[in-house]
Amino acid sequence: MSVTAEEDTVRLLTPLRERRFALYLVGQLLSQLGDGIYLVTLPFVMLNQGGGPANLGVVLACYGLSRLVFLPVGGTLADRLGARPVMLAADALRAVVVLGFVVLAANSHIPLWAMITVAVPLGGLGGIFMPASFAVLPQIVRADSLAAGNSLIQLMQSTSRIAGPALGGTLVGALKSGVGLLIDAITFLVSSLTLMAIRPTGKAVETTPRPADDGSELKTWRSVLRYAAGTPLVRMNLLTTLVFNLAAVGLIEVALPIFAQDSLGRGAPGFGVMMTGLGVGSVIGALLGPSLLRRRRRGLIALCLGIAQGLALAGIAMGSSLVLATAALFVGASLQATVNVFYMTMLQRAVPARALGRVMSLMATCAGLAHPVSALLAGTVLGTVDPEVVIVVAGLGVSAAFSVGFFSRPYRNL
Repeated sequence: MSVTAEEDTVRLLTPLRERRFALYLVGQLLSQLGDGIYLVTLPFVMLNQGGGPANLGVVLACYGLSRLVFLPVGGTLADRLGARPVMLAADALRAVVVLGFVVLAANSHIPLWAMITVAVPLGGLGGIFMPASFAVLPQIVRADSLAAGNSLIQLMQSTSRIAGPALGGTLVGALKSGVGLLIDAITFLVSSLTLMAIRPTGKAVETTPRPADDGSELKTWRSVLRYAAGTPLVRMNLLTTLVFNLAAVGLIEVALPIFAQDSLGRGAPGFGVMMTGLGVGSVIGALLGPSLLRRRRRGLIALCLGIAQGLALAGIAMGSSLVLATAALFVGASLQATVNVFYMTMLQRAVPARALGRVMSLMATCAGLAHPVSALLAGTVLGTVDPEVVIVVAGLGVSAAFSVGFFSRPYRNL
C-alpha cells in the first residue's frame, strides 16, 4: 500500500477516534438495520394476517405521505431545538410506536385502521428525524473531520441497506414476524440511548459570514427559501437531488427488474446480481468521497463525475450482458456516492447552522416528492416502450442536470 493510500485511510478513520461520532455511528447503524428489518417484516405481518396487497399498499402510502409532510417540520425543529435532541426524541417515540405494532401483530387479525394509526406516526417521526440526521454532523465532529464523517455515514448506510433486509428475511423465515418488529423497536431504543450519551461540541462548523445569511433573516421559512433560491450551492443541489431521484427510482425499482426479466432473460437472480453491484459501488464511492474535497478544482471535477454518473446509468442498457449491466450500475453507484459525500460536506460547511435543518429538509423533500412520481411515470411509460429506453433517458437526464452546473461560476469553482 502506498503512503498516500495509508494517509487516506488514516484520515477516513479519524472521526472514529471521537467518542461523539463513534456513538452516533453505532446508534445509526443499528437504527438503519432496524429499518431494513421493518421493510421486510411489514409486508409479511399484513399478508399473513389476511391484510392483502391492497391494504398493504394503503398502509405504505400512509407511511410515505406522513413522512413527506413532516420533513419541513423536522427541519424547523432541528433549527429551533437542535438536531440531536430532535433525533433523540424521534427515535425514542419510534421505539414506542413499533412496540405498539408488536402488540397488534400478536393478534390473529389487525384491522386496517389500526395499521394506519401505527403507520402515520411512524412515518411522521421518520420525516422529523431525517433532516436532523443530515444537520447534526457539524455538531459532533471537528471541521477537518467532516468529510470523513460523511464518508463513514454513507458507508454505513450502504452496508445497512444490504444487511438490514437480508437480516429481516432471515428473521421472518426462521421466527415469527413479530420478532423482527421487536428487534426494530430495540434498535430505535438503542439509537436514542447513544444520542443521549453524546455531548455535542456546542457549535457547528464555522462558515464564511455573509450579510444576507446571518441575523434574523433566516428565522422564517420564507427567508430560508429565499436563501436557498439565491445560493448556487443549495439551488443546484436541490435540482440535482430532484432530477436524480426522478431518474433513479423508476430506473432501479421499475425498469431494471423488467430489463433483467425480458431483455437479459435472467429474472430475479439477475436483478439481485445488479443490486449487489449497486451496493458494492456505493461502498466504494463512499470511501473515495473525502479525497475529492482535497483536489484542486474540486467543483469542476464533481460536475464531471456527476455527468459520468448519468452516462454510466445510461450504459446499463447497452448490450445484452448481465456482466456489463452490473459493471455500469457499479460505476454509476460509485460516482453517485462520491459526489454525494462531496456535496453533503460542502452544504454542511457553507449553510449557516440556524438554517441547516430546514435546508436539509428541502433536500429530503425533493427526494421524497420524486419517488412516487418516478415510479408511477416509469410504470406508465413501460407499457409502451422497452425498458432500455427508460434506462437511457433516465441516465441522460442525470447528466443533463449536472451539466447545468457548468453555467454557474460559484458552483463550478467550489
